[in-house]
Amino acid sequence: MKTLIVYGTRYGTAAEIAEEIANVIREEGIKVDLIEDKRVNDCDVSLYDLVVVGSGIKMGKWTKKSVKFLQKNKESLANMKVAIFVSCGSANEEKTRPEGQKKYLDEVAQKNLINPPVATGLFGSVYDPEAKHGLMYNFSMRFVKKEMEKNGLDPNKRHDYRDWDDIRSWARGLVVLLKNE
Repeated sequence: MKTLIVYGTRYGTAAEIAEEIANVIREEGIKVDLIEDKRVNDCDVSLYDLVVVGSGIKMGKWTKKSVKFLQKNKESLANMKVAIFVSCGSANEEKTRPEGQKKYLDEVAQKNLINPPVATGLFGSVYDPEAKHGLMYNFSMRFVKKEMEKNGLDPNKRHDYRDWDDIRSWARGLVVLLKNE
């Protein structure tokens, strides 16, 4: 069995998630090719039993190359097991998770895949006040910082909202799907 994981990342958060997913799948004895979306060119997805595509979300969007990978391989992926995941701020709080699921997973799958994915993963983000962002992002962060302060969090410190146990559990679920073919 063989799995392809393609991920898009801007600040490394989605990359770390993709690496952990790959590690969990490898621990189960399944070969994994882990490729950043910037480096995936002509990839024959038919060589894989499972294709996992993920992205970090910034300003409400997947990375362009991850979406392009889904679109380019849409026909081939229709006959395969496909899972998608995102790392986004909507996953950080229970009240915003349904919106994140709909906008960043369900709608992206509906637009870019013929068949629904076998699994979707909505994983938290990392808030890093030291990261270099664009002007629009920095403007919107004023509101985020106020919300953090209101919730008793220090906006001058890094906060990691990823639930690594949840990520590992999700990856193990992918293994179960593969082994139950």
